[in-house]
Amino acid sequence: MDCRKTVLIGCVGGGVLAACWIIVAESSPAGEEQVQPTVQQLEMVSFRRVPGDAAKGAVLDKGDPASWYSGSVGAPTIHFDGKVYRMWFVGDEPTKDLGVPYGIYQRIGLAISTDGRRWKVGNGGKPVLDLGPRGSADAKGLCHPYVLKVADRYWMWYGAIDGTQARDLGLDPAHVRVERICFATSTDGVHWQRQNRGKPVLDIGPKGTIDSIQATGMHVLKIKDQFIMWYGAYNGRHTIGIASSPDGIRWQRLNNGKPLAGLVGGQQGQCGVSVYHDGRRYLMLYGADKGGAWNTYAAVSDDGLNFKKLRGDRSVLGPTPALHFDSAGIGRNHCVHPTQFLVSDRKVRVWYVGEDGSPPHGQRIGLMEAVLP
Repeated sequence: MDCRKTVLIGCVGGGVLAACWIIVAESSPAGEEQVQPTVQQLEMVSFRRVPGDAAKGAVLDKGDPASWYSGSVGAPTIHFDGKVYRMWFVGDEPTKDLGVPYGIYQRIGLAISTDGRRWKVGNGGKPVLDLGPRGSADAKGLCHPYVLKVADRYWMWYGAIDGTQARDLGLDPAHVRVERICFATSTDGVHWQRQNRGKPVLDIGPKGTIDSIQATGMHVLKIKDQFIMWYGAYNGRHTIGIASSPDGIRWQRLNNGKPLAGLVGGQQGQCGVSVYHDGRRYLMLYGADKGGAWNTYAAVSDDGLNFKKLRGDRSVLGPTPALHFDSAGIGRNHCVHPTQFLVSDRKVRVWYVGEDGSPPHGQRIGLMEAVLP
């Protein structure tokens, strides 16, 4: 979902909590060595849109009217094993079920690619993680997945939707849906088993906290013997929280429950974050509201907790070409929700979500790329 309705991915780190984007070195010609870039190198790059084969320059489009992702696609999380790219994504399907906030079901699917630009929806076109049973934490929808490969298994954290809205908690904005973080695992990325008996592993906080309505949209890394989670927090404003866990299931909020500060962000705040760590410094990409429009911005940090804007208030991607899939203006997502990025042959690749400028403002997934100096 977009940041105007829900909260999304968050990342931050501090001290020994060394956070990073996932870096995967693809196979290279003989004799060509893959080098992990430094933050200083990444500070100097300029991202550009890579034209995709899907509608309006996207790399993955929504499905046909009868599909479970007929409304839009978004929230990609990507893993590359050296040969195949796997993208888990959220699909929207309109519903007349009055118990479903926003009038859409959301489910998680899988797309496959060999080059990162041309994608095919897998699992026979079906979701890989569907709605949970009646009364469960995700009975009314699943959103914002994040997948991390741990040993020989895929671990997925995701936002769970049970149909509760802020009004049911006596909070505002009344229409915003409640989201809690649940957890599932898989051996093949297709067949998933809910863990923790299907119950949330990170619930919303009490009234007055940063995540009293939503705790969702997470980015998780294993740092030494701890899992670190940066997540989207919402209490009427979007901010970014952080938590840690010894096992990926039992989570404790860090930073005294306070959000990340010092970033671009207007009345709505920030969302959609990924962080890269080179062993010494940190670079962050994140979505933020500025002037009523959502864009992706960058920030840097020496400790992973205290960030400073990179390039001030200028967004990562420049003006959108006419009729492009991310041409939306005020009040819509322009280019937000960056994934983990991959580095190959001195090129940095990040997949992201955008909305077009014409009703119904459908979300699609695109690719941006930068060349290392």
